[in-house]
Amino acid sequence: MYAAYETLPAALQARIADLQCVHDASRNSAGELRLGFTANTDPRDTVGALHPLVSVDAVTGRKSLYLGRRRNAYIQGLSLEDSEALLDTLWAHASQAHLTWVQQWQPGDLVCWNNHVTMHRRDAFDPTARRYMHRTQVSSAA
Repeated sequence: MYAAYETLPAALQARIADLQCVHDASRNSAGELRLGFTANTDPRDTVGALHPLVSVDAVTGRKSLYLGRRRNAYIQGLSLEDSEALLDTLWAHASQAHLTWVQQWQPGDLVCWNNHVTMHRRDAFDPTARRYMHRTQVSSAA
């Protein structure tokens, strides 16, 4: 997401500099409604965390795009139409092939990433294939 931000036109970087986006907390990563939440059809009513669209690394000062899941995301202070259009533009930019990595998995592979500046997803896979993974999280908090 560093490269996604850095390759945005300067005018778009300026436009999003102080904008914040609500990230939908009502659904899990599979898109299923979480227990205790109500289905929402209007992104302006999204329940979730509010984050800046531009994140700044506390150590390096380097800027990155900070986009959550697209479903029901909403940029505060914009009309629904303007929010949707801007998010569509940012997502289209950030997901361009030259800004993405596709892992061609091989036995023994180890992949590490900074979750704060990386959007990730899994593509379809053979459901009969054995998948064995370990997940480790490291906190940067002192």
